[in-house]
Amino acid sequence: MNELNGGPGTTETTEPTEVSGTSTGASSALDGAARGEGRGPEAFVSASATRDAYGTQPAALGDRTALEMHSAFFDRNHDGIITLRETYEGLRAIGIGRVLSAWFALFINGVLGLPTSRSFVPTLSITLENIHRGKHASDTGVYDKDGRFDPAKFDELFSRWDKDRDGALNVRELVARTLGDRDLLDVFGFLASAGEWTVLYALAGKGGKLTREQLRRMYDGTLFYELEREKQAARTDRRVPA
Repeated sequence: MNELNGGPGTTETTEPTEVSGTSTGASSALDGAARGEGRGPEAFVSASATRDAYGTQPAALGDRTALEMHSAFFDRNHDGIITLRETYEGLRAIGIGRVLSAWFALFINGVLGLPTSRSFVPTLSITLENIHRGKHASDTGVYDKDGRFDPAKFDELFSRWDKDRDGALNVRELVARTLGDRDLLDVFGFLASAGEWTVLYALAGKGGKLTREQLRRMYDGTLFYELEREKQAARTDRRVPA
């Protein structure tokens, strides 16, 4: 999933425009956002916003791929290892309840721990740099085999399943996508895909739909930081007396 200088041909550099200050300061701020510092996407440059067909990231984000950036939200202490507790904390941060977060964390780390490990020793911790090893069947293919963002596959997702051409996927279209992309020989992959999309829809669906922009931010990880910030703001509002 190495997207930096990972694709053939000429890559146009996306210049960050939202960060003020000198170029050194902007790069530093973007590096911090890429690591999840500040827990917000304001300074985040989307990996999928570049024009490179292989998902090349702006240099300021380092050499992480889109799938690594997507998963890095759960690496709460930024050490490259996602523990069972960190997965639980990340799920709680985006609005999933305690019981479901505990079950999901156990399932996610239980499934991805060993495949992403640097050794063959059983573990419930996920190694971020090897997260592409955990890709399963019945997915959209928007992440390639190395975890890079594939813009052509992202466009195909909407050309195939956005039947009403409104730039979003509703429940019926999401169900059709899940069934249409299923691998009949991999029941686990199908169930995992169905579960992932169900949770995403429950958390981020607006007006009964997941928009193209929401899904783009989901694939590069910025959506998780946005959801966490929304939950934090909601908790703060509840504590402020009327």
